[in-house]
Amino acid sequence: MIWFHCTSAWAQGDISIVAGISNYQGELASYSTANGFKAKIGPVLGIHAGYEMSSRFQLRSDLLYLRLSGDDLLNEREITRSRNLNFFSPVIQLAGGMDWNILGFSQKSTKSFSPYVSIGASIFYMNPMTTYEGKKVALHPLGTEGQYLSDYPDQKPYSLFQPSIQIGGGLKLFTSGKMIIALETMMSYTFTDYIDDVSTIYISYDELLAKSGPLTAALANRQGEYLNSEPVVVSTGTKRGNSATNDFFGTITIRLGIPIEITSNQFKVRHKNGKTIHCPKF
Repeated sequence: MIWFHCTSAWAQGDISIVAGISNYQGELASYSTANGFKAKIGPVLGIHAGYEMSSRFQLRSDLLYLRLSGDDLLNEREITRSRNLNFFSPVIQLAGGMDWNILGFSQKSTKSFSPYVSIGASIFYMNPMTTYEGKKVALHPLGTEGQYLSDYPDQKPYSLFQPSIQIGGGLKLFTSGKMIIALETMMSYTFTDYIDDVSTIYISYDELLAKSGPLTAALANRQGEYLNSEPVVVSTGTKRGNSATNDFFGTITIRLGIPIEITSNQFKVRHKNGKTIHCPKF
């Protein structure tokens, strides 16, 4: 006896390159409007992959490199400018989520343009740094707020790997040249207040000098550099940041991609010996 069985599976997705700009929001200023608009804008580069569940919903994943920075010198308040802290940080972000295509979007139909809303989550790596005496210095190992001093058990070291919740959206277009273009804005709301290495309190200069060394003492309080004076000594426990709010960052990107199809066919002809023949592909 001979019988036939043929199956077919189809999936639609896309692979894209990503480029754009990034901006951070936290304790340190990242923009100023006092004397014309100035902003700390960093690059964004990466790759994106999408999987179409339907014309309305698409799973997504992104691997991005971006750079965040902030500087008290951009603050419009003199008292904050004199704090004189600054930072920059490379960020590597792995994200996953889902797009809701409001009008529907599919390369297999006439639905080739749509605004969309995106939600998701990410894990990212950060490494806050600053420049001191012409050299780049990583801030995390220093413990600028007493993180490595046994006298302050509540000042715990922060992790360089952090999660975030993502909310964003944009516009998608499928061109006649078989390319996918997406213009997107995405916000990443983090669970850390230490992207900029600033969150809680000062430890006095003399105490840090004695227990953590001159580099930590110099970078924990940089008011003396601003005033062109000797190091400014403030008492331990003086407010340095605002731990009640976490840092966050945003990106504006453009994606250029190509659609990817996955198809499979099987055509089985079964005899007594169980011989199998593959389906022809059309």
